[in-house]
Amino acid sequence: MFQRKKLCTHLLLAFGVLPAYAQDASTQRVEITGSSIRRIEAEGALPITVISRDAIEKSSASSVTELIQALPAMTGGNFQQSSGSVNGNGFGNTTAAIHALDQKYTLVLLNGRRVAPFAGFGASGGDGAVNLASLPLDAVERVEVLTDGASALYGSDAIAGVVNFITKKDLTQFGVFFNGSAPQEKGGNKWSAGISKGFGSLDSDGFNLLASYSHDVQEVLWAKDRDFSKKGGLITFNLDGKRVVFDQTSSNSLPGSVYLDSGNSFSPYFDLNGDCGADPNVFVAGTKCRTNYAAMVQNLPESERDSFYLSGRMKLGDDNTLFAEALYSKFTMTAAFAPPAQPMGLGSNDLPGRPLDILWNKYIVPYQTANNDTSTGGQMRYRAMEAGPRTDDFVTEAQHYVLGMEGTLMGWDYGTSVVFSSNRDQDKLAGGYLDFNKFVDLIASGQYDPLVPKEGQNLDAALLSGTFLKSTSTQNVFNLHGSKDMFAMPGGNSVLGVGFDYAQQTLKQETSDLAQFGNGTPGQAGKTNYAVGGFYGYVPMEASRNNYGLFAELLMPVAKKTEVTASVRYDHYDRVHNSKPFTQVANNLEPLPAEDQGNTFSHATYKLSFRLQPVDGVLVRGSLGTGFKAPSVNQIAAPLAFATNTSGSYVCPFPTEPVCIANGTGPQQWDLISAGNPAKGKNGLKAESSRQWTLGGRWEPADTGLSMGLDYWSVRLKDQILNGMPEGYAFANASSLQDLFVAPYQDPAGYPTVALIQKPFNAGKANYQGLDWEFDYRTTTSIGKVSASLGGTHMLKADYELPGGKQSDLGKFGGDNNVVFRNIMRLTLGLQYGDFTHTLTAKNKSGYKDQAFTAESGNVYDEATGDGVAYNGKVRSYTLVDWQTRWQFSADLRFTVGITNLFDEAPPRSLKLVGGNQVGYDGRYTDPTGRAFTAGVSYRF
Repeated sequence: MFQRKKLCTHLLLAFGVLPAYAQDASTQRVEITGSSIRRIEAEGALPITVISRDAIEKSSASSVTELIQALPAMTGGNFQQSSGSVNGNGFGNTTAAIHALDQKYTLVLLNGRRVAPFAGFGASGGDGAVNLASLPLDAVERVEVLTDGASALYGSDAIAGVVNFITKKDLTQFGVFFNGSAPQEKGGNKWSAGISKGFGSLDSDGFNLLASYSHDVQEVLWAKDRDFSKKGGLITFNLDGKRVVFDQTSSNSLPGSVYLDSGNSFSPYFDLNGDCGADPNVFVAGTKCRTNYAAMVQNLPESERDSFYLSGRMKLGDDNTLFAEALYSKFTMTAAFAPPAQPMGLGSNDLPGRPLDILWNKYIVPYQTANNDTSTGGQMRYRAMEAGPRTDDFVTEAQHYVLGMEGTLMGWDYGTSVVFSSNRDQDKLAGGYLDFNKFVDLIASGQYDPLVPKEGQNLDAALLSGTFLKSTSTQNVFNLHGSKDMFAMPGGNSVLGVGFDYAQQTLKQETSDLAQFGNGTPGQAGKTNYAVGGFYGYVPMEASRNNYGLFAELLMPVAKKTEVTASVRYDHYDRVHNSKPFTQVANNLEPLPAEDQGNTFSHATYKLSFRLQPVDGVLVRGSLGTGFKAPSVNQIAAPLAFATNTSGSYVCPFPTEPVCIANGTGPQQWDLISAGNPAKGKNGLKAESSRQWTLGGRWEPADTGLSMGLDYWSVRLKDQILNGMPEGYAFANASSLQDLFVAPYQDPAGYPTVALIQKPFNAGKANYQGLDWEFDYRTTTSIGKVSASLGGTHMLKADYELPGGKQSDLGKFGGDNNVVFRNIMRLTLGLQYGDFTHTLTAKNKSGYKDQAFTAESGNVYDEATGDGVAYNGKVRSYTLVDWQTRWQFSADLRFTVGITNLFDEAPPRSLKLVGGNQVGYDGRYTDPTGRAFTAGVSYRF
């Protein structure tokens, strides 16, 4: 299914091996991902997987994200998936991450050229990764995946490898298609449709124009609609012979509860009625109410994509071609999670003017009189259930325009282009969030009570809508490269490739007035209005940086069937120019004059690679090189901002502090603060550097139909940049990381709490090693053409450094909240008989150790006694099987039917607390859809 580039000018299925230097004058040279040299299409010194258009259609993938994230080389680690946008800071972004390295180390290209990265919002976004959701799958002819570092050719970002999407071109037919998928159970339907038309033949007419449009829809899937997720964050199971409960619920509830600075707490509604009302997701815990919020979230958010692609090519004489490309994509993800959860300050912790004194006087004063409590302040923990789910429309508009020329000039095969690429992202409030001032008005008028709810009360008059945040990332690039035959060598002519590129990148973030609430700037002093249950504390940002690179590559056929390639690159990155900097003092930000921030980065990288064929049918290859990654613009220039609360619940890390006493002893969510690192010199961020190597090859015994490949690879990182200390690790090691905490921190909503500062830092070294392997077999039998492919990635190492020492994610939930699977495998069986092609695909991920909890954490407790229980569980392996049958009714008409997740495999249980609001399984690494029936039709004329 996922085929390798073969060793000669024609695809030889899997039978023979021809020398890579052999050249047929009738065969056109093409440029291969991972090399600047145009050569005959061949299996080279670097491991490249090619996903053809036929393989894309057999994969059952409905989007670029599904296609790429299903590859065995995507072995876990930190990448964004659609479920992460359900209160997980995904913001509608999805990414790729090769070999478990962070998403920022995988370079994503479109026709070999850079695409503007996702801008994100605040310091939590904008690490330089490209949003796969903005790329249309229908426009893609093939995908080339280089699973080896390529910084010596492409510069920063390519440490882990490259994913290059090659679009359709030079087509003349009119085509239409429709594909749909309907799950067996409720929710999660998806479909796509498109149209394309080409005009003119480049060879005979001297020009070609191709236009295509596609529309893709993913419908919502709610947690309540699947058995494995409808329990939310209250899961009962057997552990070591006793019945235990995993409790990931929230004290923010309706009816609300009061927590006073003295440490006393009470629920006026419970005290009056002895229960917590009729809502099935609200339950009694002692004498107060809690909410099972995870039962009210989405497993998969709803999304919609409209994509337009236009390409034109025109011959200029016999040897040169002028080309242009235009891509416009609008992607909207509608992500929803539980109704607004909002602690609110009361008494002395209230906002200026004490707008909630009506609640203080009505409920707290009588309680203090009865219980001899002298607190002057406290907080209300409350959830606006009547508002409905908090809903965001994350809208990404991608525009990518290219103008260039390629061909032959003075003996050089050359290519040059100018690229104008941008991503415009918006967060539009689409439901659930409240205008605080209007909320207070409803309380003051007696129409609404958050502590003792009235029958029939509603919050319709206080609901918010409209654009909350905007961000724009632009990347304009000029590129010139060429290759030329040089001197003769024993194996043929050497070839020199050289190139230059220059890039300008800008990042701009615009904030609404509500989004700026409580950001600590003088302009927000005294304001009380904010989006209840939402983000706030943002400040605007505008920053830019220029960089350039020079590279050279020399291919040397040192002997017959043996070639060596050497490449070198020099990159320079200017300091980031921040047009709107602020101080970084929590609760007290001051605007500063425009300034250059961070450091300049100049770095040289190299790569040496070889390929040889000791005998026919055997290829041996390897490479050794270095790479580097400059900090992103956002990692340097992002302003300090409140970044909502922790994903997980933790016991207060400083139990003797007054703020911890006031918040009680149970685990709960705390505040997060994000920021860039604008420091210069030795206190500023260093560029990350890497050293990597590969050694492997392929064996294709003649006349057997068998092909086998194995590549052993290694990547070592130095000065790895993390965007902040992982929250689970930070709270578990708070005593040694006190400088990362602000206690007390004044939440913008008025009350004191504890905040964790997440700021980019150079963590240290990291080491990743593994084996990529593959077996392919093809033969013709009496029942038709039979094919079988079995491949995968086996991880040997995945470790990194945090202040406490070496950490590892290999086969377990690690300190950075990620998992690296020890094994990911894919088996594909095919049978082509007449006009019918049948494909069966099985994908397996190995099991791993789940997130662990101590007995003191309170996350898992004995159902009978209520005592805390230590949890060190395992997540079982996960296998999905898909089937597809394709009927080629005629040369131009094709029908497809199939079943995805044939055996209706549910995601395995996981008690992780991060990566989106889904609880009970890990939505980053599994598919919650269940068995689904697919059908499609395509027609060309």
